[in-house]
Amino acid sequence: MDKHTPLVWLLPIVFMLHDFEEIIFFESWMRKNKAFLEKKFPKMPPWVLAHASSLSTPAFALAVAGEFVLLSLITWGCVLFDNYGLWLALFMVFFIHLFVHVGQWLVLRRYIPAIYTTFLGLVYGAYVVYTLLVNKLFPVSEMALWTVVGVGLAAPSFVFLHKLAAWFDKRLHP
Repeated sequence: MDKHTPLVWLLPIVFMLHDFEEIIFFESWMRKNKAFLEKKFPKMPPWVLAHASSLSTPAFALAVAGEFVLLSLITWGCVLFDNYGLWLALFMVFFIHLFVHVGQWLVLRRYIPAIYTTFLGLVYGAYVVYTLLVNKLFPVSEMALWTVVGVGLAAPSFVFLHKLAAWFDKRLHP
């Protein structure tokens, strides 16, 4: 994987570029679009929008910082030990996450914070998947397995970091 290591190191960078767009625009976008979302999705549980619309930019940035630190440490460890399974797990979660944003954009039919950098990330992600498959760095079955592992690891991490962000917001704005 040595000649492909730059692609591995790009993941935390692409992740942060993508999340910078979300951090910068999310709070104001939610303020402007909350009523639209309530009208478009009347059966959405109220707590979903309440949590999303109440999260301040500093609290959201804290959750992203936690994800970035974890992603960077895992990337570093995988390169250091020349074992890329866990990195692949996180890469696949990020890549799937980008398709979720495309789906949100298509459903809402308007700008969402992250859509511009989503397309940048999809180019990177498609190239990585292509490189992994063409160079037979991971068989498809192993990629699928690491994707399941990634989702299994990312889900509780995501929930924990968003709870931490909500807790932080309560301390920041008592």
